[in-house]
Amino acid sequence: MDFLTRMNAVLHRQAPDQVPFVPYDNLVPRGEFVRALRNRGMGLCVRQSTIFAETPHVSVETRPDGDTTLTIYHTPVGDVFTRSKGHMGRISDNLAVEVEGVIKEVKDYDPVIFILEDTVFHVDNSIYFNTIRDLGQDGIYREWGLDMESTPYGATRRYFGDMYGLDRWIFHQQDHPDHFARLVQAQEKRDERRLQLVAECPAEFVSFGWLEGLWGPEQFRKYELPFYQKWVPFLQQKSKITALHCDVTKNLKSYQKVIAETGIDVVEAYTPPPVSNLSLQEAREAWGPRTIIWVNFPETIFWTAGAEGTKQYTTALLKSDAPGEGLVLGFTEMGLWGATDDETERIFKAGTLAVMEAIEEHGCYPIKA
Repeated sequence: MDFLTRMNAVLHRQAPDQVPFVPYDNLVPRGEFVRALRNRGMGLCVRQSTIFAETPHVSVETRPDGDTTLTIYHTPVGDVFTRSKGHMGRISDNLAVEVEGVIKEVKDYDPVIFILEDTVFHVDNSIYFNTIRDLGQDGIYREWGLDMESTPYGATRRYFGDMYGLDRWIFHQQDHPDHFARLVQAQEKRDERRLQLVAECPAEFVSFGWLEGLWGPEQFRKYELPFYQKWVPFLQQKSKITALHCDVTKNLKSYQKVIAETGIDVVEAYTPPPVSNLSLQEAREAWGPRTIIWVNFPETIFWTAGAEGTKQYTTALLKSDAPGEGLVLGFTEMGLWGATDDETERIFKAGTLAVMEAIEEHGCYPIKA
């Protein structure tokens, strides 16, 4: 099988010839190294969207402010701004990190809610068709189901600062519950308008939600699970294959039951021990044989075990899910971002090759435990 045929077999719960190896396209080195791996069957996962948004009654101004950049949103009910710091290397795709979100005080709620309600969505299906034509059989396209990745409750965190606003987001829920409830409601209405378009898009494979582990499983069950249980079946009825991005680390085991309750098709970005505390065998038992488990390979193994140890680890991982057919290996979190010099890049490449070799030798179906 070529990569795309193999990947589609897994997504449709059929038997592939071997376990697919598919990193996110932005997390692997370019050039001859990736070309050689793709010739050996590795594919790429490209995440794009056919849907884009505009806010016709909001004007946006960007200007430098010292070593940061201000992005100011002018609305009829007031202005809000974000602050970003650039030149951050591989830590971010666009080399910048947001250090202040749009909501800092109570007065910022009305402009942000106005922006959400003012959002108009448009569709450009040529994005999908152009991408799959470029990829051919070497990659798979995944549509953004929620453009802020999280369900409405989790998405509101971004307005308080993507990386540095968690404490403010938590305090506002307690100190300003009415304002916060209005924000969640506005986000939910916006997301639901978008999902109606996602349901009709040409892409079959759709990302849906993000379990970050920044709030506990009971909060997830209370504030987020109802959204999954409403919209996952809706998308599935439209023949979409839904994927939950689940990059929880040490405390993943405490979420295993509520993940199963989402009804999601693919648990993606699952990271096995030693990074998380949930083994692949335990995950399979919790989520069942029909759930596709997409492993984020823990690069920790690259640094601690070397190439040979990485190969042994991968082999054991493959055999631990035998004879399951719903398994994918890849990189969904750090990948090339962890390579900052020639030596770390050498270690990353050696580890990636070791994963490929283990799949070639031990990842062919039927896998023998």
